[in-house]
Amino acid sequence: MEANLSSTTKIRIALYGGAFNPIHVGHLFVAKEAINLFNLSKVIFIPTGNPVFAKKDLLDKYIRLNLVKMAIKDENHFEVSDFEVKSPEPSYYIETLKHFKQEGVEIFSIIGEDAFLKITLWKDYEEILRNSYFIVAKRLNDDFSTLREFISENLNGFKDKIFTLSHPLFCISSTLIRERVKNGLSITYLVPKEVELEILRNNYYKRLNSFG
Repeated sequence: MEANLSSTTKIRIALYGGAFNPIHVGHLFVAKEAINLFNLSKVIFIPTGNPVFAKKDLLDKYIRLNLVKMAIKDENHFEVSDFEVKSPEPSYYIETLKHFKQEGVEIFSIIGEDAFLKITLWKDYEEILRNSYFIVAKRLNDDFSTLREFISENLNGFKDKIFTLSHPLFCISSTLIRERVKNGLSITYLVPKEVELEILRNNYYKRLNSFG
């Protein structure tokens, strides 16, 4: 599960899906680190449209899409896709992967460690693993021991498709951002400045009802 891969003539792109509720500096750091470590041409952020699994305090999908656009606008190797947001169907990742798969392109999927530990619950997860490498970003403070055990017990046949990415911002989460907003605490430097101002200007996450 190391970062080095054999050389290839294929273009490498990474799909970075998630609720991004909201996007924060941890997401951005992981994406940039993945570009450098895995020689990626670009990272495509794909906000979840209609989550398969329930999400707490979920902002409207178009608001989350707009926050991602704000966050990545100055980074040349970052893009955002509204593929899942535009779809009226549940956001099954297998459909997203099929949409972006093309000849001559090697696809990586960036995902947080905590989310990856639920991958066996995903629709057609084995097909997903056959058609994408996974970059699993650190989220637990256990040096990936839980992840290694999970892979050994459930995904041993796919272990060569799964790579780990350790980073110093793993404690920052969207849940943390939302809770700080609710409690009137600062989120400065935890999210890009423009995202912070948009959240505070519109009182996002201060309301008790779901926006989903």
